[in-house]
Amino acid sequence: MTEIRNEHCPIHGGYNSRRNRETGKWARCWGCVDAEIKELEAMERQQAQAAEGEKLLARMIEESGMEGRMLLSSFENYTAAKQAQANVLAACRAFAESAELDGGKNIWLIGPPGTGKTHLGSAMVGHFIRARGIPAAIYSAREIVRMLRASWDRKYDPEVETESQVIDRLGEIGLLVLDEVGVGFRSDAERIQLLDVIDRRYKLGRPTVVLSNLRADDVKEVLGVRAFDRLRDGAEMHICNWESHRKGAQ
Repeated sequence: MTEIRNEHCPIHGGYNSRRNRETGKWARCWGCVDAEIKELEAMERQQAQAAEGEKLLARMIEESGMEGRMLLSSFENYTAAKQAQANVLAACRAFAESAELDGGKNIWLIGPPGTGKTHLGSAMVGHFIRARGIPAAIYSAREIVRMLRASWDRKYDPEVETESQVIDRLGEIGLLVLDEVGVGFRSDAERIQLLDVIDRRYKLGRPTVVLSNLRADDVKEVLGVRAFDRLRDGAEMHICNWESHRKGAQ
């Protein structure tokens, strides 16, 4: 015969406790047991979500175009030795923190090599990914053209992205940093390929960052009028004309 006795739980009140014949132990409050089960399930869900979040973060970083020292670039480890550098740093940080995905805002960093433009571009990408959880990438204009050309190999490998898939991915990503804008294109066809990406971003209002060693007028000549006008529309222009970081300024 099963033994039953009345027990009182300070949380859930009175309950009937049954005695286990094999162990001789009395059953605990089912309300407490149920609460512990739900807490354990919630913890397991949180752990699963955290693991999934880590996988998503790793995938976004892997697809960001950042590698080597670019992965270590942040706003915090950018040394602003001069007020002009501090001003550009603040502008890039503000842009990364507040740029809306459909706001149509862009930012340009123009100046000679070694002034930290790629560092700041990578920091903006890193902030979008790590702080905002939004996919972002940094690629040179020539790298994007190579991606689009690589789509021609799809006839040999069906897993390769199509040209339209590359355009959609880069056109729709949260933030795109165009690095080394100014490296000459070999044909008008390459300009048109890059324009397709820029045009897609322009239509969606996606924020884009332009990094170049050229003057704005020279960028216009390299990219062409249509691409230039779309990137320049709604853009902040910052001139980085201080001494090269590679000479010891940073």
